[in-house]
Amino acid sequence: MENLIEVRNLTKIYTSENSFSKEQHHSTLALNNVSINIKKGEILGLVGESGSGKSTIGNCILRLLQPTRGEILFKNENIMTFDKKKLMNFRRSSQIIFQNPYSSLNPKMKIKEILQEPLIVHKIEDKKWQENRILEVIEMTGLNKDDLNRFPHEFSGGQRQRIAIARALVLNPEFIVADEPVSALDVSIQAQILNLLKELKEKLDLTYLFISHDLNVVRYLCDRVIILYKGEVVESGTTEEIFNNPKCAYTKTLLKAIPTI
Repeated sequence: MENLIEVRNLTKIYTSENSFSKEQHHSTLALNNVSINIKKGEILGLVGESGSGKSTIGNCILRLLQPTRGEILFKNENIMTFDKKKLMNFRRSSQIIFQNPYSSLNPKMKIKEILQEPLIVHKIEDKKWQENRILEVIEMTGLNKDDLNRFPHEFSGGQRQRIAIARALVLNPEFIVADEPVSALDVSIQAQILNLLKELKEKLDLTYLFISHDLNVVRYLCDRVIILYKGEVVESGTTEEIFNNPKCAYTKTLLKAIPTI
């Protein structure tokens, strides 16, 4: 399989000013020389504890954050050099599902408006096409057209995450960053959302970067896994290799920490 995304020597340093003295800066190295690739059509799991830099990688790939150093290639083109038009096209083909469905949806907008917003931003103004596409993604994600006139607070957490997934799909993307998309949900609902993501991947030929700290979820969903520790890649391989024959001591520690009944 060919690479859809290539990340080369990515470094991200966060700098914050001292509130009492502007001359004093505090720097945090979030990512240190990270290189990964995401193959077209695969689900790549990115695993690590909180603060390891997982979400930073996802946000840098989508250019929601500016890296300090490094290159990010999408279909062999460096997205850091994209002009406004190219960046807009890239963002149309690359979307994100956020972790918390309670905070990622605008509470003042009806579901139809939430799904319509990306289409308006990307200047797809044909009303009939908009309506057809919105109905299409709503049905794909297990909701119905009556839900379009309701507000987010009228839905459960699992239903809200389905709405967030529909919003990510409405522009027909190729690549999706799923940033801990089930960690805020009940365990009984998690399996439904994971199965939905799996079905959509097959149906729409999607590629996922799946960010998680839950190794059971990663084992179930992902084709390959990358282990991140303090902003550095410490191990990578197929899901089978990582779970059955881990090489790194940190990976072994993570696997031993998986809860068992």
